[in-house]
Parts: sequence; C-alpha cells; structure tokens
Amino acid sequence: MKLSASSVAFLLASGISRCTAFIPASLGTPRTSNFPISAVPTGFSVQEENAKPIVVGASVAGIASAIVLKNAGLDAILLEECSRDALTEGAGTNLQAKAIVALNSLGVSTSTLIEAGAVITKQSYYCPDGRHVGTLDKSGDGKTPGQIAIHEGKLSDILLDTAASKGVEVMTNRRVSAIDQTSSPGRVTVKAKDASTDDLLVLDGSMVLGADGTDSKIRWAHVSGSENRDPRHYHGMSRYRGVVENFPSFLDGETMIIAGGVGVKAVVYPIGTPCEKGLQTINWEIAVDEQDENTDPSTQKGHLIDLLSTNGFNLDFLDLKSLITETTSIRADRMVDLDPLEKWTNGRICLTGEAAHGMLPVGSGETMAGLFDALALKEALEESKSDPTCDALKTFEKLRFKDASLHQSRCRVQPAEHIVQEVLDTIPGTSEVPLEYEQRLREVMKLVQDPPNHSVASYVPSTLAQKMLLRPKAAGMVTAPTVTKAGGDLIDQLTLSQRLTPLERVALTCAGNLQMVFSSFYMQPVDVSVDLFKEVELTDEDKNATKPPLAVYDRVVDMFIGDAMFCKATSKVKVYDAELYEALATQDVGIGQL
Repeated sequence: MKLSASSVAFLLASGISRCTAFIPASLGTPRTSNFPISAVPTGFSVQEENAKPIVVGASVAGIASAIVLKNAGLDAILLEECSRDALTEGAGTNLQAKAIVALNSLGVSTSTLIEAGAVITKQSYYCPDGRHVGTLDKSGDGKTPGQIAIHEGKLSDILLDTAASKGVEVMTNRRVSAIDQTSSPGRVTVKAKDASTDDLLVLDGSMVLGADGTDSKIRWAHVSGSENRDPRHYHGMSRYRGVVENFPSFLDGETMIIAGGVGVKAVVYPIGTPCEKGLQTINWEIAVDEQDENTDPSTQKGHLIDLLSTNGFNLDFLDLKSLITETTSIRADRMVDLDPLEKWTNGRICLTGEAAHGMLPVGSGETMAGLFDALALKEALEESKSDPTCDALKTFEKLRFKDASLHQSRCRVQPAEHIVQEVLDTIPGTSEVPLEYEQRLREVMKLVQDPPNHSVASYVPSTLAQKMLLRPKAAGMVTAPTVTKAGGDLIDQLTLSQRLTPLERVALTCAGNLQMVFSSFYMQPVDVSVDLFKEVELTDEDKNATKPPLAVYDRVVDMFIGDAMFCKATSKVKVYDAELYEALATQDVGIGQL
C-alpha cells in the first residue's frame, strides 16, 4: 500500500506516552520517504522576534524544558496533543532527592510537593513470603527529603501551573503533523492541528524540542538512526498499575515496599499522607514475566490475584488481594525502554526526556532523567550566548548524552530484582536472609537512584562488579573448558554459595570475548589497561611436553567502563610460533593484537 504525503504526516502526529498514538501493524514497516526528513541546515540566521522555541509534548521533561527556556528569556511554546484533563491521569511516581532539588530550581517548592504527595523514609525489599531482604534509608539530609511519592497527574498539574505563572504559552489538544527546518534558514516550521476543530496552526520556531515520550514521532522521523525502525525494546514483561484511595496504611505509613524477584514483582507505596482514621491513598504496581498484558477489565483482577497466589505472595503487613480488588481502574502496559541513539540532535531539532532515552520504570529513573535534561538545557543556554539554538542543543547533548545512556543501562539491568531473585533461589524459605544482601541492595540502588550528572566517575556496571567485590572467588576462577567439557548444570560446577545472574553466567563462560560482551551489554566502550606482561621460566611440565612452548608469559589486564574497573583478568600465555615470539620479545606487537 502506498501512502500519500498527507497520510504519512497524519500518522506521524506526536503523542506522549500516556496518550499513545500508534501505527497499525497492517501498514508494515514504517517508512519516512514521503515525510520531510529535515537536513541539518547549512547556515542559520539570527533568531527572528516571532521565532520562538517550540516544545512538543507536556511530559515532565517537556514542561520543565519550557520553564527553563522561559527563564532564559526565550518565549517558549508548549504543544501537547492531549487535553489538560488527560494529563492528570496516570498513577504514582517517585521523586528522589536530586529530582526534588531540580524541581526547586524550576520554582516548585518542597512543601508543595509534600502537600501533594507523601514523604517516603524507607524503601524495603521482601521475598514474596514476607522475609525481609533489606531496607534503604530515604530520610534525606535534613533539608531535602530523600524521596517523595506523588501521583503523576498531580506532578503534571504542579509543573503546568508553574509554567503558566511564568508566562509559558501552553497549547493543549494540538497534534503536530509536520516539521520542516529546510525551507527557511534559521527557522523550524511546525504545523499542528487542533484535535477538536481540525484547524491548522503554523508556527515559525527557532528550535524544536521533542519531548513526546517513548512513542516519539519526532524521534522516528527526524533523528538519524531512528528512521524506518521501531526503537522500543520489549523486555517480555507486563506492568499493571492502580491507585486506591482510603486504604489502610501499612507499616509506618512512609515506606515503599518491593516484594518479589524477576518473575513477579509487587511495588506498593503511599502517595498521600494518612488521615485521622489511618487511611491513605496507595499506589501499587505489579510487574509480571509474560508476553502479552491482560487488558480486559473483567478479568484483570482475577489474573493478578491468581499470579500472586501461584507465586506464594503472603505479606503479613499488607493485604495485596484487597488492594487489587478495591482498585477502580487498572492500567496495563508492556515493560518497554528505547534502544540508544548515536545522537539526539538534527540541526534545530533535538530530543529530550523519554523520547531521547526512554528507560524502564526502575528507581524512578524516567522522571529524574527528564528533570536532569532540563537542568542540562539551562546550563547549555548559559554557555551558548552566540546562538541560543543550534549551539545550545549541541551543548545540551554533550552534557547529557553519556550520563543518560549510563542511567538507562542501569535501569535495564534491574539489579535489585536480581538480588532478591538470588535470595529466592539459594536461601531456604525457613532461613533468615543474610545481611550481605541488604548491603548489596544499597550499593546497586545508589547507582540507579543517585545517578551522576555530567560525570561518569561513580559508574559501576551493575551487579556483576558488586558481586565480584563481595565474592572475589567468582572472578577468574572458572574457564570455559571447565564448564563446557564437563556438561550439566553450570551451578553444580561452580564453588559459589549463591546463584549467578544471566550476565554473570555469560561473563564467566565467554572464552576471551569479555570486552565485547560488556561493551554490547552496557552500550559503552570498554578500555583495557595491561598491568603485567612478563616472561617467566618454563615449568617442568612445559619442558617435558610433546611440543614445548618457546615462551610463557604472565599477563594481567584491567577492564574499565568509564572510570570503574569491572574485571581484573589473570592469565598465562604460551607461545609456540617463533615469528610471534620474536614480535612479542621485541615489543613490535602486543598479545591483545594477536
């Protein structure tokens, strides 16, 4: 089927993740040949008085960016395809301390956030049977709470009210149908239709920020690397969410609980303060390892209750069955993030928020990353005085690209869930959980909930590096031949007290390709530093071999992602070829090159 230009433009209408626009499967592979893919302009002129920055999508990143632009003296226009009422829908989200500070800098006070939500002082992990695995202290530093839980709709309302108070022009019910940055140098023409009247609005903008969520059509049509492919990465899991008002408080009324491992996980926390009767508004989420989510309201509750029962959920402090039963409306979707891009910018068009780096809902990463984007945009505008558009967008990308990619990869690994799953697999149900698991939870979740901004110095690649620190016996003790020749279950052949994650099994059996495996997994380059390469004497066994080696070397190398070492590899290298031995002896070539 051949699509007209107008049909393709209509299909490319932008939408945020909560108000999804989709392309029917019957259309086949998306194509953009009939839609103007904007080229990077060869030059630009000084911004005209009526050419304003245009932000597409009233996501957290979109509204925050519009506020930043207004604060910088640029009269931003915010276009959103949904109505204001639709933006108040959703469920709960969490603001970590850095996110709260970021909101403060935009003009949102901590007291406003507390009044609209609930202060979380503890984040506790449990086995489904109620055994406690570990607790994170979220009490904060005395000035800023460590965490505030709030309804997504209330957070949107607060941000939109803040934007309006600063004079940001917000246009809801406006669906972007076309963007062109080639016809008029120094400008971007944006066409948007009114959802209720079909009236066409044409705007001349100085730049466009695409904040239109994981289903971003701006990303699909305008950013190199996304054309003609679906960037969404499905993780084989469904997520069910609900909110219940006037539900009995659990524990101390200030605790977020996560129960379960990688197969079925329940996350429950308050998003409102308790009333005199001890009742609160409670948000819940259940993540399930299944290919297709249940979207039938008549069977959803029974489906979830059966899953919890089958997986042995029995928390003596919280009635999960009643929580689900009393939920009026359940939202179901797939656990999806976005594959990374090589860049976010194309001339005067740039992605931000989930459109740039959509990540799994782990550790409140989505909201925090969107706010970090806005802070980076503020810094970029301050640094780019000569042209507050192209230069600023390039600087913004430079400031945020690496940190956001690292944050995204940490969320993709879901480290805490794997630690709880390890408890389920290795610690008998009648035994208490050793304290080492709590320490590991604290270490890995600090990396997710307290990500670096403009620095990779604190980056440590997820659970494998952490476990090697706690269990050094795991590093370098098992070689591929030991495992593959013996056959059978890998666990039976390892002298480890705890079960390995899938990534650890790959790392311990990859037979020399560790650098490529980790580079691919974390979407980052791996640097190798040679600590030792020294020729040693042949052993008697080597001398008496049928074919003795010409030389034997002790070799030690360290592997890094960013500034963090994740592996120290020790080996003996035996050389049998005279030409290679001469090359190594004269240092004409390194063993890694061979």
